[in-house]
Amino acid sequence: MQTHSFIINKIIALLAALNFYYEQSLIYRAVDGIKKALGGSRVVTGIFYTDVRAYWEGSLLMRCIAFAGAGLLMGLRRCVRAVAKANQSSLNKKIYLRLGQITPPAIIGKALTGCVPYRLVAWFFADCHGAVKIAPYKLVYMLFLCGALMVPGPLWSNAYLLLSAGFFSTVFAIKWSLSTRERPSFSHISPALVLFVLFCVVSIFTGYGGMDSARVFVIFFSCVVHSVLVSLTVRDMKELRLFIKLLAVALAFTAVFGFYQLAVGIPIRPEFTDLLASPGLARLHSTFGNPNNDAKAWTMLLPLLMALIITVKCDKKRLLLMGVMALSVAALALTYSRAGYIALVAGVGVFVLLSAPRLVPIGLVAFIAAIPFLPAGIIDRMLTLGTDTSSVFRFNIWLGVLDMLRDYWVQGIGMGPDAFLRIYDRYANEIAWRAVHAHNTFLDIFAHSGIGALLAFAAYLFGLFKGGILARKKVPDTEHKIFLAAGIASLSVFIVFGMGEYMWFYPRVMLVFWIIAGLLTATTNGEITRDLLSDEDDDI
Repeated sequence: MQTHSFIINKIIALLAALNFYYEQSLIYRAVDGIKKALGGSRVVTGIFYTDVRAYWEGSLLMRCIAFAGAGLLMGLRRCVRAVAKANQSSLNKKIYLRLGQITPPAIIGKALTGCVPYRLVAWFFADCHGAVKIAPYKLVYMLFLCGALMVPGPLWSNAYLLLSAGFFSTVFAIKWSLSTRERPSFSHISPALVLFVLFCVVSIFTGYGGMDSARVFVIFFSCVVHSVLVSLTVRDMKELRLFIKLLAVALAFTAVFGFYQLAVGIPIRPEFTDLLASPGLARLHSTFGNPNNDAKAWTMLLPLLMALIITVKCDKKRLLLMGVMALSVAALALTYSRAGYIALVAGVGVFVLLSAPRLVPIGLVAFIAAIPFLPAGIIDRMLTLGTDTSSVFRFNIWLGVLDMLRDYWVQGIGMGPDAFLRIYDRYANEIAWRAVHAHNTFLDIFAHSGIGALLAFAAYLFGLFKGGILARKKVPDTEHKIFLAAGIASLSVFIVFGMGEYMWFYPRVMLVFWIIAGLLTATTNGEITRDLLSDEDDDI
C-alpha cells in the first residue's frame, strides 16, 4: 500500500516488517497451536459454536423437567376449579368472606379507624363544605412543612430545606408532566421576586462572604422555592383550610413544647435578656431555640389561625381552635419579646381593619382598657424598651450599618454573617462593636445585596399587599376575603417585627414567611381567585 506522503509510506513499511518478523517468531507458532487445539475440542465447540438452547431443549433432563412442570400446573388448575366450585355454596361464601375480614391489614384498619384519636383527627380535618380530595403528594408536602416547624432545635438541620426543595420540586414536576388536567401556571410569580433573587445572586460575587454567602443564598433560595410550591399546591378553599388546620396543629405543638420546657426549667441566659434591667427573667422558647425566633413564627401564623376560627362552621372546632389561640398567645407572652407584642397588636389591628372595620373603635377602647390588667412582668418588660442594653445595642448597630452603607450601598457586602462581621467591624462604635446582622430586616437586605435588592423586595411586598387588597374587592366569597385579610395581617407582622429584628437570620423563621407569602399569592393570583371569579361570571 502506497500513499502520497513519504512519512506515512515509511510507517506502513515499518509495520509490515514488524508483522513479518512476528509471523516467523516462536510466540506466533505457540499461539497458533493453541488455537488449533481449542478449535478441535468438543467441549469448546459445544459451548461456543453449538446452539446450546436447542441441545438443552432436546436433552432428557429438560424433558423430565417439562413433564413435571406440566403435571404440577395441571394439578393446581384442578385444585382452583374445585375451590371455585365449592365456593358456589352460600356457607362457603360466608366462611370465605369472614376469613377475608380478619386479614392483618383489615385488623389494623379497623383498630385505627375505631380508636378515639383517629376519630378526633378525622373529625377535626373534615371539611364542612364536603370531602377534601387532595393528591397524596400535596398532603405529604403540607405535612412536611408543618412538621418542619415542630422539630426541636437540636434535631433540625438546614440541609433539610435544600433537600426538601429539590425533592418536592422533582415530585411536583413529575406529577405535572404526567397529568393532563392539572398543569401549573407560573404567571402569578412576581417579576419583582425574580429580580430580587437575581440581585442576591450578584451579591455573592460582588460581596465579601465567599462560600458563606453561597451557603446562605442556597438556604434563602430553598425557601423561595417552597413559597412557589405552596402557591401551586393550594388550588381551592378546601386545600387552604386543610393547610391552615395543619399549621394550627404545628402552633399547638410548639406552644405545648415551650410550656414543657418552662415546666422542666429554662435557664436564665444573658444573651436573651438584660439581667440588669430584668433580673431573674427566664424567657420561654420552643422548637426554634430562641424566644425571639419563636415569637416571630407565632406572630406571623396567628392571623391565619384567627381567620380559621372565624370561618369554621362547627362550633366545637371553633372552641378547640380558640384553645389553640389562647395557648399560643400565652406562650408568646412568656417569650417576653417586646417586638413580638407590638407586631401582634399591629397584625390584629390590620386584620380587624380589613375584615370588620366597624370594630376598630371598639377594639381600640378594649385594648386601652386591658392594659392595666396585663401581667406585671409584661408591663415591666415593655417599660425597658429603649433603655436596656438590647435596645441601645440595636440603635448603635443601625448607626454603624448606615455608615457602612455609604460605601457599599450599590452592590452590598454579600449575604451571610461572615461578610457582615468582616465589613461591619470597620464601622462599628464602642457600644456595638461586634454583630452578625443589623437587627433590622430591611437594613440587612440593603447591606447584604445593595439598593437594587432592597427596592425589588419592597416592590414584591407592595405587590402582595396591593394584590390582596384588590382581590378582596373582586371576589364575592366572604370566607376568601377573611383569609386574604389574614395574609395581609401576617405580612404586616413581618414588617413591624422586622423593624427591630432580622427576620431571616434563622432559616425556619424565613420558611414561615415564605409559606405565608405563598399562601397569599395563591389566594390573590392563584387558582383559588380564578375559580371564584369564574364562578361569579357564570352566575352573572
